[in-house]
Amino acid sequence: MANNGSQTTSSGYGRTFQIIWVFYFLSFIASYALLPSVPLHLRELSASVKESGQFAAAYMLGSGAGALFTGPLGDRYGQRAVLKWAAIVTTACFVMYAFLNHVWLFFLIGLPHGVVWSGFRTGTITWVGGILPEGRRADGLAIFGMAAPLGAAIGPIVGIWLMPRIGFSTLMLVLAVLSLSLFAILGAPPKTAHTADKPIESLAYKWPGNWIMAPCVVMLCMAICYGAIPSYGAQEAVDNGFLWPSALVSCYGFGMVLLRMFLGWRGMGENPIRLMPTMLAITTTSALGLALLPGGLIRHIVCGTVFGATFGLAHTLAWAYGIDRADANRRGSAVGTLYFSYDVGIGLGSFILGFPMEHLGYRWGWGAGALFLFAAWVVGRRLVGSRG
Repeated sequence: MANNGSQTTSSGYGRTFQIIWVFYFLSFIASYALLPSVPLHLRELSASVKESGQFAAAYMLGSGAGALFTGPLGDRYGQRAVLKWAAIVTTACFVMYAFLNHVWLFFLIGLPHGVVWSGFRTGTITWVGGILPEGRRADGLAIFGMAAPLGAAIGPIVGIWLMPRIGFSTLMLVLAVLSLSLFAILGAPPKTAHTADKPIESLAYKWPGNWIMAPCVVMLCMAICYGAIPSYGAQEAVDNGFLWPSALVSCYGFGMVLLRMFLGWRGMGENPIRLMPTMLAITTTSALGLALLPGGLIRHIVCGTVFGATFGLAHTLAWAYGIDRADANRRGSAVGTLYFSYDVGIGLGSFILGFPMEHLGYRWGWGAGALFLFAAWVVGRRLVGSRG
């Protein structure tokens, strides 16, 4: 295989892989600085706990719906083109957030912003999935997947630490500058880009096949539980006076990175999908820990780390399964379908789990989320069995 910037080499995954990794990392810093900051700001504008969490619901429901369109758009016009437009529109959204002073306006901007955010995710995953050889795809996606949790770990620290020091409006303008820098980063890939970055004849969304249903159900149930973490984790910490308000979502990200680093060094061997039920079982246990274990900050640190490590690997395995099964000209549609399920799940989790958290307490919400993770485990076992 000839070496170029977008192909894998014996020493790594290539220059294009590295550039997309940096792009994805920075995009997650911006998004995860936004997601916990807006609910806290909405509380300052007199929103309730449940209302403040609904920003993430609007944002992620928009992302879920958008994934059905941005995936096929990337198939047709090229992933780089979709990512560049997404960077420009996201910059404009951050600028608008800086000047909003009514709660309902955040929901109005959050929904289309989520649609655009879906372009970041479908474009990067599809592009990277196309340049990785099948035999190394799961391992490569595990390494690429470290970009998202690192960004998810650092973003909340940046947002929650900066907001009281520079103000919400200035924070949004800082994130706008970061988002605009993503446009420049995408100018770096070499002209000899892999065909995954070239348009494929695809006029509309194409159903990947009935096989997509099982991984979609797994992603939906996983995401419902996860949806409460960025929306309510920091709020629980602030309301209870924890010294590290972003501990839950940040440790979630750190846990994802630690396990991915280990597996990137060790590898996952043959048939990595076999690991999914075990990962989901441990994730369910960690969600129950958030509901039942005593303590505050230590509970967030321990359960967040374990949750992130195992949830993140199950998430990666679902992507690898989808990209492996999809036809080349429907890969973007397959990724979009999975993201639709995942993002709708996050939005539903932010919305549904807000009711027990506001009326019964945060622990009741974590416990309800664990029930959805258990359902994901049941379907994940059947999925692995059908492959066996």
